[in-house]
Amino acid sequence: MSRRSVCPHRGGGLLRARHLAVTVALGLALGSASVAIPAGATPQGDLAAKTAEAKRLEAQIAANAERSDMLDGQFQEAQAALDDANRGILTAEQGIASARAQEAQLRARLGGRAARLYMGAGSGDPIGFDATSVQELGARAKYGEAAAETDNRMIDRLRVLDEQLRLQTRELEKQKADAQRRENEAQAARREVEQVNARMADLLRSTRSDIVALANRIEQQRIAAEAAAARARIQAEAARQAAAARAAAEAARAAAGNGNGGIGIAPADPGIDIGNIPAPSAGAAAAVAYARAQLGKPYVYAGVGPDSFDCSGLTMMAWRQGGVSMAHGSQAQYAAFPHVPISQLRPGDLVFFGSSGPSNHHVGLVVGPGMMIDAPHTGSFVQLVSYYRRDLVPLGSRP
Repeated sequence: MSRRSVCPHRGGGLLRARHLAVTVALGLALGSASVAIPAGATPQGDLAAKTAEAKRLEAQIAANAERSDMLDGQFQEAQAALDDANRGILTAEQGIASARAQEAQLRARLGGRAARLYMGAGSGDPIGFDATSVQELGARAKYGEAAAETDNRMIDRLRVLDEQLRLQTRELEKQKADAQRRENEAQAARREVEQVNARMADLLRSTRSDIVALANRIEQQRIAAEAAAARARIQAEAARQAAAARAAAEAARAAAGNGNGGIGIAPADPGIDIGNIPAPSAGAAAAVAYARAQLGKPYVYAGVGPDSFDCSGLTMMAWRQGGVSMAHGSQAQYAAFPHVPISQLRPGDLVFFGSSGPSNHHVGLVVGPGMMIDAPHTGSFVQLVSYYRRDLVPLGSRP
């Protein structure tokens, strides 16, 4: 019999202690797995906290996997002890059955010998032998008594063996029950580890999703900051150009007043048009030129020219002149082409407006830094305006 079944109680106590330690450790780990982020934290701080949380969860999942392996080993040890006990019980039961069968045979032999002595009393052959003298008869009677005494001693020994085997069976039954308990405890602890690991895996997936969302949010903030900086530069340049135009107009009026008897000249339009910015390709140049030619034409829903346009009808017809076909619809136009950040837009690119690119509701054609040609809404006209609005989507499209 292996040593695993000799001291089952010590092993069972150790397993229960380990089970308790595992339960406490897993409870603490799961309790600390979700870390609250302070109110008012920055997205960068949130991202760092979530990243650290993901690393802690990954480490805890790995540690729990090691605990599960340990519990697998304990479960297998308990199974081996249970098998040992079952084999010992079977052997003891077979020994008991053998001893009882031998005892029955001896008792039957003794019973037959006693019957022959009784039936042969006074006949000269009390035990079934052919005795020819009294001396021989006495000798044979003594032999029968000695044989019976031997059989009785054997029966006594068989009774002792039977009792020993029954005591051994009871001890083996205790060992079997203890091994079964250890097996159940190891299996329960292992299932607990697996359940906790499953919950931690769910937390890890959620945390990784949060990390992606935070990274996207940080990128959108970066794009928005770049757009704000570009808008500020454009506004500053527009103000400078407007001031220069006003100064030139004042100078022209002064010169006209001095030279032609006070007849004035109308001042220049203060910086409404940014001029012809070179387009990056012949197709983009053709699209921008077409859009410029439509300035002042009315907005009409679903209009595609030549006398009126809606927003996506204008961009579609403009790029048709550049050799590019696209669907009539701002969402389809957003999805159809590669995307570029606002800070990298060039003449001919498309800018979109709405809660997101895929769900945008409006489109315009870029003609220069911060400026687009746009067919805005019913009652308005195709016009040159800034594309910096609150609902500007952070990514444009490049046909």
